[in-house]
Amino acid sequence: MLGKFIVGAVLLVSTAAIAGPKEDMMAADRAFAKMSLEKGAHAAFLAYMTDDVRLFDGDHPPIIGKKAAEAYYAKNPNPAGSKLDWKPVDADASAAGDFGYTHGTWVFTAKDEKGKDIKVTGYYVTGWKRQADGAYKFNLDIGGTDKPKQ
Repeated sequence: MLGKFIVGAVLLVSTAAIAGPKEDMMAADRAFAKMSLEKGAHAAFLAYMTDDVRLFDGDHPPIIGKKAAEAYYAKNPNPAGSKLDWKPVDADASAAGDFGYTHGTWVFTAKDEKGKDIKVTGYYVTGWKRQADGAYKFNLDIGGTDKPKQ
């Protein structure tokens, strides 16, 4: 009986160690999404990005670097009342856990100039890099928009 307990404990510890970085990245992505809802998408992006970030959303040329993102956001503020939410679906990480990615789906909601509800959905991949303090920040974000339903 003791042997089964020891084998089970070793398997649990091994599984936790393997899944740790993936779960840490998923948790960082969920916290990032929560901040987007609470403080706005641009504030959340700036808080979670690295200085050497690469942003690709297809609506404009890639944004390279945090300073370029700050300048872009200053010229293109979040639309009043808009919300950007997302849900990570899965993650993968390097063996050392120093980098990896999450991917999932996003929903943007707002009102147009006539007050009509707007809802746009899409998908994303976000690359994460572990920082010196152990926290994850993203250095790559690629998003796409779902095709409108006919």
